[in-house]
Amino acid sequence: MMLVKQAQSIHGKIVHIIVDDKFIDMALRQFDEVSPNNNFPILIGSPRTLRYVKSQNVTFYSLKQAEELFRSDGCTAVIFHSLNDGYLPILECIPAEKKVFWLGWGYDYYDRLLSGAYPDGLLLPETKKMMQISLPLRRMRSLLSVSKKTMKNILFKKNKSIPQMLSRVDYFAPVLDVEYEMARKLNPWFKPKYISWNYGTVEDDLSGPSTTVISTRNNILVGNSAAPENNHLEIFQQLSKSIDLSGREIIVPLSYGDQLYSDKVVEVGKRMFGKQFVPLIDFIPKDKYITLLDSCGYVFMNHLRQQAMGNVFIMMMKGAKVFMNSSSPAYKWLIKKGAVVNSIEELINDSEVRLNALTPISRKAHKINIAITMNHCGRDVQREKTRQLINLALSTV
Repeated sequence: MMLVKQAQSIHGKIVHIIVDDKFIDMALRQFDEVSPNNNFPILIGSPRTLRYVKSQNVTFYSLKQAEELFRSDGCTAVIFHSLNDGYLPILECIPAEKKVFWLGWGYDYYDRLLSGAYPDGLLLPETKKMMQISLPLRRMRSLLSVSKKTMKNILFKKNKSIPQMLSRVDYFAPVLDVEYEMARKLNPWFKPKYISWNYGTVEDDLSGPSTTVISTRNNILVGNSAAPENNHLEIFQQLSKSIDLSGREIIVPLSYGDQLYSDKVVEVGKRMFGKQFVPLIDFIPKDKYITLLDSCGYVFMNHLRQQAMGNVFIMMMKGAKVFMNSSSPAYKWLIKKGAVVNSIEELINDSEVRLNALTPISRKAHKINIAITMNHCGRDVQREKTRQLINLALSTV
């Protein structure tokens, strides 16, 4: 945790508008490795102690100071590292001649741009039922947050529609290219150009292939967070009734997301699996988390949308067998690339798949998954993506 600097004068920089999140330090490292003197990360708001960001180069700016910065020669382009609701009105403050890049994280574009692809929502029946039962508590929490949202809207003079504000974005980098295609198809008004860029590299952030023998990894990883979109309950039901879990632990990351949902998942998990259920409630540093995953040879990600790609890539590198919901754009993207991944629907409908669900993948399949991961987010690939983005940001064309 750290307290970072207040506003200062700069000249000719790419301004990075960041949030306090675990992805930011790796992003700043990636940009500085390629162009060390051209990046200026800022946080909008009053100076405060940060939980996740460790970089010493982050500066706090008020909205007024940020507006002045955007208009000055100190800013050549603006990069948003995710685009939350509070930051949307900032788009109106950026002069037309300054290029705007939106590096999407998923949470910031699925509701706005891709909801049309999910008319029934992103929750499966059992998870949806559980969420409805806890609705009274959620309504109370929502009412408490209304005044904050109202003040935020007044502060930022939020008076334009989301399409109007997002039309200021010049380049959009979702997690996967297929999501850009989906966004353009569903939203004809959304016309930024596509640019490929992702957070982290295999060598620096996702670890290389583990030396642990694949066949000794007995444990099971379920989901990546305490977000209801993980649809934990449906996976728990399949594991409990269809698969022999003897001698295995079910590891469930729940350190960030919806606290009410997390509490319910823990309650259900303990009831169904007893001591075999291992919820990860507290935040774990990246290196320790990746080491912990060495015990997992099997992964179940039941998201209907693209989510948890960092976890999926880590486990593909480690040689784990990965199961994903076949509705997910991430599953379809991986299959198109030739990855050896399995669908949860096959697990439900095919007795042979269930019988062999907890048998390791072959060495050939492991090598294929390593190659696909390296081709997407290996260090050299990521540096080239970053170089292309920086060149675009600094060019006057």
